[in-house]
Amino acid sequence: MLIGKMLNSSTEQQAFADLEALGCPAVPTIVQQMDDRRNLPDLRISLKNKSPQAFEGLRHYGPQKVVDALAAILNQITGRSFGFIYNGGTDAQRTKTVRGWRDFLQKTPATKLCDAG
Repeated sequence: MLIGKMLNSSTEQQAFADLEALGCPAVPTIVQQMDDRRNLPDLRISLKNKSPQAFEGLRHYGPQKVVDALAAILNQITGRSFGFIYNGGTDAQRTKTVRGWRDFLQKTPATKLCDAG
């Protein structure tokens, strides 16, 4: 449902915020749904910078496809990254990133998914 809202320019930004707000319990579902190559209507996402060394309050990216935005949201929730496609990427980069997230999900107990976040 929220992924569908990402495809509408009037609900896209709220869908990003709502997905992030779901937190760690949503990680498995987001990973299972993330290989979505549909284009986003508005190529921007801003996420709160949680790093203690942050010099800016927000991190800004320009995802081109749903998978790009979901990778950024998963990074925000878990603190992990399996490929930097937050500003778009090639099909090969996207495939590698999705594979990395799926491997991580398969090998990591649910209670440990967000230990780095």
